[in-house]
Amino acid sequence: MEVYKGTADYIALCFAQENREAAEKLAEWMNTERLRVWSSDRGCNPKKKADAARLAGCRTAVILISKNWLADDRYTSQLRGAAQLNKQMVLLFLDETDLSTNEELNLLLSRSVRMTDYKTDAPDECYAELLSLECIQDCKMQEGEEPDTEKTGILGFLSRDISDL
Repeated sequence: MEVYKGTADYIALCFAQENREAAEKLAEWMNTERLRVWSSDRGCNPKKKADAARLAGCRTAVILISKNWLADDRYTSQLRGAAQLNKQMVLLFLDETDLSTNEELNLLLSRSVRMTDYKTDAPDECYAELLSLECIQDCKMQEGEEPDTEKTGILGFLSRDISDL
């Protein structure tokens, strides 16, 4: 996955490791739309120093919600962390997960800019809805701006500073 490493307004893409494929597709689309998007190969773990710093620096957090995401505190901490940092949040539901049954997370839902469903059979509808949001548009590269990106995954891992782990 190509991810933004600069400091201009960018999107932090947060997800459960089990939803990496959906996150990669979304990141690929965002890159073609010239949006600055960052994520880690872990999907963003706010307990990790490097991930916490990138989440703190983002303009908008797009969080992919699923049953896998809800089942693990490492992932639900993405929502808590973004809310604590007063970040704009867009929740993208990958399945029929209901956050209203979780009292703690339910209190954070009102802080979201938008909650929308991702339909695998019609992703363009979801993409159009995302692109209409000001907090997403703010992360679009300027005319003539060159992407400041790096690859994540095993190749990106080899180039990381050990203190970030």
